[in-house]
This record gives sequence, C-alpha cells and structure tokens, in this order.
Amino acid sequence: MVTVECLGSGREVGRSAISVVSGNDKFILDYGLDVQDMSVPMNPGRDIKGVFLSHAHLDHSGHAPNLYRQGYANSIYATPTTFGLTSLLLRDSIKVQERKGIQPLFMLPDLKKMERMKKILDIGRSVKLGGTTISFFDAGHVPGSCMTLIEIDGKRILYTGDVKFIDTYLMKAGHTDFRDIDVLITESTYSYKNHPDRGMLADKLREIAQHTVYNNGTLLLPAFAVGRTQELLIMLYDLGFEIYLDGMGIAASRIIMGFPKSVRSPKKLEKAFGTARKIRNQRQRENAVKKPCIIITTSGMLNGGPVGFYVPQLHKREDCTMVMSGYQVEGTVGRKLLDTGRYVNEGLDLKLKMKTEFMDLSAHCGRDGIINFIKKTKPKKTVLVHGDRTVEFAKELKGMGFDAVAPKNGDKIAV
Repeated sequence: MVTVECLGSGREVGRSAISVVSGNDKFILDYGLDVQDMSVPMNPGRDIKGVFLSHAHLDHSGHAPNLYRQGYANSIYATPTTFGLTSLLLRDSIKVQERKGIQPLFMLPDLKKMERMKKILDIGRSVKLGGTTISFFDAGHVPGSCMTLIEIDGKRILYTGDVKFIDTYLMKAGHTDFRDIDVLITESTYSYKNHPDRGMLADKLREIAQHTVYNNGTLLLPAFAVGRTQELLIMLYDLGFEIYLDGMGIAASRIIMGFPKSVRSPKKLEKAFGTARKIRNQRQRENAVKKPCIIITTSGMLNGGPVGFYVPQLHKREDCTMVMSGYQVEGTVGRKLLDTGRYVNEGLDLKLKMKTEFMDLSAHCGRDGIINFIKKTKPKKTVLVHGDRTVEFAKELKGMGFDAVAPKNGDKIAV
C-alpha cells in the first residue's frame, strides 16, 4: 500500500513537505520552511530513498539541508536551474538566521553536503530508484520549477509544487497533459480568486513608469529575486528609461541566464539584464535616487534587502511611485504598508507621500486554472495543500464530483 503524508503546507501556505511511502521505499517531495516565522515541517524520519525539490523558493527548499544534518545520506534531485538558485537562497538564509539571532536550522557544512549529494534531473527526464520511477515536468512557476510524477507500487502520484498554467513574460505555461493519475497533490494558494489579465497589468505598469519618470520621479519596484525581478526587467526594458538593479536579483538573474531553456525568451532577458545598471554599493544607491529612473530591488515583501534604504529616501516625494507586485505575507513590512499606508521597519514608522500600488503579477495559477487542471487530469483523488482555504475548496470540489481532501500536517492518506 502507498501512503501520502503531509509533513508541511497542510491548510497553510509555506513549509511545503510531502512524504510518499510504499513498504521500505520513502520519498520526500520538497522540504521548505515558513519564511516569516522560520517554522519547519515535521520530521520525515529515517530511511529516505530520495528527496525531490520542485523549485528554489525557500518555502519549498529552505529546510532541505537539515535533512543532511539529521543523517540523511542519499541524493537530492532537482533541475539544474533549481540547484543554482537554491544554493544562492540557502546561503542567504544562513545569514538571515544569524542576523535574527535564532537557533540555526542548519549550518554551512550541511548545505555543502547537500550540494555534493545533488543529482540533476532535467525537465522531461526520469530517474528510477528501485522499483519507483520519478519524472519531472514543466510547472511554469519560476525558472527551474517542475511538477513531479511518482510511479510507485502500481500507482501514479502527481505533485504540482507551485504551478502556473498560462504563459507569462518570463515563463512558458506549465505542462497539463497527464493521464491515469491516481492521486493529484496540488497547490491551492489562490483557490478563492483568479488573477487579472497579465497583458493589462503590464500595460498599466508601463503607464505608471512613464508617468513617474517623465515627471522626474523614481519608480521603485520591490521584487522577489527569483522570477519577479526577471519578469519586471523584460516588461520594462524597452521603454528606454534608466533601470537600476539592486540586491540578490542580480545574482539570481545571472544564474537563470546560465540555463536559457528555463525561460520563455532567453534573448529578451539577456538584453534586458544587459541594459540595466547594477548597483554594488551605497554610493551608487545614493546617486540613483537623485535622478528619474526605475529601481528594481529586493526584497519583495520589504522585510530586508536594499529596499530598506530606498523607501526612507523616497517616501516624502509625491513624484515617486512604489509598486508591489508579489504576495505580501501576514506580518511582513509590505503587508503592514498595504493595510495601513505606513512603512514600519527597524525603528521607522513612516507615512508615505509617494504613491503606492499593488499589482497582482502572481506566479501561481488562479482558481480557474486549478479547477480546469483537475477536470482535465481526472485524478481518482485530489489532495489540496499550500493554501489557507483548502477545507472550503475541498467541499467545492466534492460538489463537482471529485474526491478531494484537505489534510492537516501529520495526516496520512492511503492510496
């Protein structure tokens, strides 16, 4: 009998971790952490045959080195792009843990062991471990992201990770042609809403950029280093304005460009990145805010990174605009700003005069995308994870005739 256990992401967004077990064969799909409170998934126990990462974001990869700290001695599998980006993000995570003064979740030697044990698995390829076959398919979420199909003990289990089923400016749409799926384990981050048309959002962003820069202002774009930074570059580079890049997005972009097949238009990204000016030090930041321009910088939720310099510098200027384009987790500086109009961070409490907007450029599929994928895939059972409304969504899907469940962390599902 095959058993699926939810170790993390049950009825919550974040710290994704799924265990698939059949007899003595145990496999782990993602092993992340909650990027806000640093909480981690349940311990998967011992005798793990393989670990598979869907993509680099820390809520899916951020606790993986701890497996090696606990004695895991086998390989970890991911796409080459995911490995490059994961190493970047995990090294930064170590620094964040040190800066926050929290008990380290893992140490650099644990990360280095994980890197030594890595096994690259490209999109569209498979690996066989004992009697189990594991295959990767395009997820369309961020560069390197994949869906994982496990064929184990006569059962076919598909795990989406985070997924997007339409083309974006950066990514091709995720793969949707699956057959004979016994269990679909799907993210449900936006089971309750659809996202606005991306083309219309891009047009609006370009209009904001033109209005701001032509009026001698600065357009400030806090952005996630992986995925969002690169898409914003592609959207805006041909306007002809001076664009500055600051923070981890620079290194992430270079890694992504090393794997051109991981994005939809590698030449556009390369051109956009090549024309952007890279900020390396404080003096360059101080010079950038003195001229009309666009600044793309980390972090996307305003909790850290160079954006902590730019907001205090620009907050009194009515000719400037800040557009937040990513989900703002409860408790983050960005969420506080959206809810109250105040920037509260590191002893500062500022009322912003600069214009502030939110633009939903999500890299996740919306409600219709999830439902249409379930209808097309026709799984025998659907397991809803990575969402805070999974219970309600499971009831809706049952009303549509699907066998859907919304497990808590620790729940086991017999296949």
